[in-house]
Amino acid sequence: MIPIENIYYLLCYAWNRLEERDLVNISAIEVPDLPNLLAKVLLKGTKLLLNRGLEKQYITEQNLYQGIKGRVNFNDSYRKNLFQQGLAMCEFDELSANILPNQILKTSLQHLIKLPTLDKKLKKEVQSVLFRFTEIDSIFIRNDTFTQVRIHRNNQYYLFLLNVCELLHQNLMIHEKTGEVKFKDFLRDERQMARLFEEFVRNFYKIEVPEAKVFREDVHWQFVGDSMQFLPKMQTDISILLPENRKIIIDAKYYTETLQHFYDSEKIHSQHLYQLFAYLKNQQYPQAEGILLYPTVQKSISLVYTFEQHQIRVETLNLNQPWMGIKRDLLLILNQKSDEL
Repeated sequence: MIPIENIYYLLCYAWNRLEERDLVNISAIEVPDLPNLLAKVLLKGTKLLLNRGLEKQYITEQNLYQGIKGRVNFNDSYRKNLFQQGLAMCEFDELSANILPNQILKTSLQHLIKLPTLDKKLKKEVQSVLFRFTEIDSIFIRNDTFTQVRIHRNNQYYLFLLNVCELLHQNLMIHEKTGEVKFKDFLRDERQMARLFEEFVRNFYKIEVPEAKVFREDVHWQFVGDSMQFLPKMQTDISILLPENRKIIIDAKYYTETLQHFYDSEKIHSQHLYQLFAYLKNQQYPQAEGILLYPTVQKSISLVYTFEQHQIRVETLNLNQPWMGIKRDLLLILNQKSDEL
């Protein structure tokens, strides 16, 4: 089982919001599960946001007025015979906090208080915060709702909270008829955890190894022949360029079982090895290194192989240890290099 504290750090790195990791002192609090942790983080961040002041934008309002305010909607006014009554349908821009980022925050908090597993004290705090959102509308959140939010220099502080809201949206199951809310077992969702693990490792090295260039890379087949568009696309999870012309390609794989079982023996996942081998063989760096990186909470392995000038390693990262141990091990994995090369 991955400790809650480590999940929080993984999220902060994956979202590239490392400065927010101290939003709550995770080592000093006790939270029973991920939903309560996310609720505490969202609550603390929203309180800070309210003290700072909710973002406001000019939005267009349309109302019936005696006289004129703003822009007159002549079509509606004529159609409804309003001018003869001394009225007009007017449109005007008004500065309002009833905008999408605030609506997402309010709706997410409302979903949280319906969780039966939410701590009672925490639920009361969330309810008291919601009283300060009375002028904000609740909305129906869809997957594409978050892509509609425009983040700019003046509202960057929303980004981390919206990441939390999106994670909640992806994992909260709301019954259409009863309104009952449940939280999916996030850690058992291999697809979500695979994406989180990959983004965590990539951003970890971006942040903690500033001398390196860390990126995703399209690898081009070194074939000569017919139409190249029929060849499958190759894109690395993580490519790293280090000083002294050293290149490392990391494939971050999140699997509950690091090795696959073949009869009574354990083997490296063949498709993972083939994929990494293809990346290395189509590189322009003659001594590029490849690493298959798996998370583990129990059994650790470290294997090294060589082919021509390439080194291939299979490494595991123990996520069931204190955070500083995870940080140390990731840096050691990057700095380790066989003397045979």
